[in-house]
Amino acid sequence: MASITGYPAPSPWGPIFAKPTRRQGLVLALTAGLAVLLNLQPLPLFYGIQVLLGSILPILALLLWRTGWVIPVGCIASLVTWKAWGHPWAVVIFSVEITWLTLGLQRLSRRNDQVSTGAVIPLAISYWLLLGAPMVAIFYGLILRIDPSNVAVTALKQVVNGVLNATIAYVLFMVINALRNRQGHGNGITLRGLIVGLVLITMTVPTLIITMSSGYQLELAVQQAELDNLKVVNRAVASSRPWSEIPGGDVAYRRVEANGKSTSSDAELFSQLDKDFTDGGRAYVHPRELAVLISKQPLPMLKKWVNGYWSYSQLHTSPGQPSVLIQVVQPSGNLVKRMQDQSSQLLIVVLATLLLGTAASMTIGALFEREINKVLQPMLTSPDGLSTLAPSLINELRVMVLLINQRIQQVRLLTVDLQETNQALRRSRDELEQVNTSDLLTGCGNRNALYLRLKEECLRCHRSGEPLSCITIDVDDLTKINDRFGHEIGDLVLKRVASAVRQRLRITDHFFRSGGDEFVVVATDCSGAAAQEMAKELKTLVSQLELESKQGPVPTSITTGISILDGDEIKPDALLARSDADMRQAREKGTS
Repeated sequence: MASITGYPAPSPWGPIFAKPTRRQGLVLALTAGLAVLLNLQPLPLFYGIQVLLGSILPILALLLWRTGWVIPVGCIASLVTWKAWGHPWAVVIFSVEITWLTLGLQRLSRRNDQVSTGAVIPLAISYWLLLGAPMVAIFYGLILRIDPSNVAVTALKQVVNGVLNATIAYVLFMVINALRNRQGHGNGITLRGLIVGLVLITMTVPTLIITMSSGYQLELAVQQAELDNLKVVNRAVASSRPWSEIPGGDVAYRRVEANGKSTSSDAELFSQLDKDFTDGGRAYVHPRELAVLISKQPLPMLKKWVNGYWSYSQLHTSPGQPSVLIQVVQPSGNLVKRMQDQSSQLLIVVLATLLLGTAASMTIGALFEREINKVLQPMLTSPDGLSTLAPSLINELRVMVLLINQRIQQVRLLTVDLQETNQALRRSRDELEQVNTSDLLTGCGNRNALYLRLKEECLRCHRSGEPLSCITIDVDDLTKINDRFGHEIGDLVLKRVASAVRQRLRITDHFFRSGGDEFVVVATDCSGAAAQEMAKELKTLVSQLELESKQGPVPTSITTGISILDGDEIKPDALLARSDADMRQAREKGTS
């Protein structure tokens, strides 16, 4: 049973991969392209944490059209991560996510339309808690061998990313439905869905803004401290202090003289940096003077950051002295992990807000929906739909109920009068229709009904190509029976013949009395051979009637004539004329 305040319960989805129309195919292709573009423009959240918004469009398409073709759309959109992150496992995780959502909504729709109530958000949460996060732990921890700190922050990031995309897609779905409803299309939006959308927006948007700002400030402070430390080392190297006086035990430096001569504290390290590393982490570094050197090898980005180096270079010049370039580097692993831990804590705040917001919005929406359902339930379960509404705890609803109940009492009085008038009119109409379309003696349709039905069947069979047969039945010697046995016996013969014919007719056949001693059977989807067989059986049934009167046995037999719908002919007069002619010819030949 559909919710009172929701959409009408839809039929099951049917084939999940039903062939889309050309227009739907074009829209899905455009959706895939836009999703790829969104994934190519990630939204930086915290250090090394980017939110991919490409999943929003496949989920939105799923909510709007409820088709399984959004699964390949989601797969195509997620292929961007293969090149960006250096491994295919994110493609697997995101593809399983859109499949989970598709199958989950399909299953829910078999019982009720849960799309408009925000069910996609709990489905997304259940996926990431039950499958998504464990798959991240397996793929990143066991297969890619990423350190536990980065695995944890990646799992949290993926959960937040997935739930956030589902939330944004649902809010867009509600906005689109509201706009369509204002234009006179669609079924509107549900109260629960409206509450879910509003609560999630008011909770998640401020939380995201605050946490993103806090994360940026933390990263900036940590990276600035690292830059200041490298500057101190750089100046110490420039002043040619002894190595023992240079701060930072894991710091390495290189001096490049104006004449190209180079000296370093670790020649092998700098040779490896020049050969295998590049300054490719600028997107995650805020101070412009600070660089992060990451490996050129095709490794996952998480490994590149952890195994990279912070780098600071400065050109020192003194009056009368040749210039010297000093580069100072330090392993980035410890600091990156510290920032990742900070990001994990912020992600936990965002995730907790999303989960609490979802739980709160679903609970509040269900409470409001339940209250309205309670108010309307008496009217919906009433046979006449005029039961008074139940009172509500909400004052505004209570006032509305009182006003509506007063109107209902007035409508009841008018309804009783209207029902009585309608019943009288209906009886008069039925009696008039019975007189106009029925034969009072035999209960068959009369000649007027015959022409109307035959015209309809001729047109229908002409369109569908089904065969149509017309069987004319004439009661033999009815005039003689009336003269010899009386009209009462003649009427009884007509009734018995009509009753015998009805025993043979199919539910799709139509039976009429077209004249004093003539009947007509309009047999739908009946070929000429089948009509001949039916006519023989009718003759046999009538011949087996045993009628007795005071003057003795009453002979009963019939003569039949058959015609079938011929070519493009759709005139019922012609069909009747041919069957009547066939009947007269049979009588003349004595083959009745």
